Amino acid sequence: MDNIFTKQYEVTYRDTDARGECFLTSYMNFMADCGLTQDETYGFVISDMVKENHAWMLVDYEINIYEYVKYKGKLKSITYVEGMNKFYAKRCFKIYDEDNKLILDGKTLVILVDSEKKRPISIPDEHYKAYGVTERNPSIGRQKLKLSKCKKIDSEKKFNVRYSDIDFNSHVGNVTYLGWILETIPFDIMKNYKINSVKIKYQKELTYGEQIKVKTEIVNKDNDISAYHEIVNENDEVVALLETHWTQI
Repeated sequence: MDNIFTKQYEVTYRDTDARGECFLTSYMNFMADCGLTQDETYGFVISDMVKENHAWMLVDYEINIYEYVKYKGKLKSITYVEGMNKFYAKRCFKIYDEDNKLILDGKTLVILVDSEKKRPISIPDEHYKAYGVTERNPSIGRQKLKLSKCKKIDSEKKFNVRYSDIDFNSHVGNVTYLGWILETIPFDIMKNYKINSVKIKYQKELTYGEQIKVKTEIVNKDNDISAYHEIVNENDEVVALLETHWTQI
């Protein structure tokens, strides 16, 4: 891993919550934009991939949050591809504030697929060269997240997939999943706690017009809270599993 990409951001009004702090979903949007900008800088333009029926599909997503920056805060996002293996690639992210303090780190596992034939395709050699990956890492793609279904249901809500939920590949964007599960968290937790880590395992794609159900289990642990989430489609198939961990303010 040699090629590190950097991009600057500012926390705008639309990025902030009732406390004037950056939404976690905005952090995730910054991360996604940083990764896409690196791709395009290296000549891998998403519109070209769509024409070729190629798409990077998220498999796993892990984030640790150390601080929530306030409105108008300046951020520096960096990203790099840690390794690749056959169909899979692992990308890492870090976000720093204007004092160069680490406020977030994360990593994603993605798989390259033929979006028309619905099957994996091998990552071309030019990707290895562009991202500074000198050889295949056989562990990438084998060590996937293992998340559990809810043991009991404390909260449940239904949502319809809207046009605004759809991304360039015509399926639900990864940030939307987090937005849905946050709507199942009681307001007193949202008001008095902050998320310090998130794990997401994506299992099936969702498209426009589908209806989904979010099931949430909440577990109190001293001054912390852990929440476990299932997102299921109309056929009651699990499309994503999530874990969120919260610290009292």
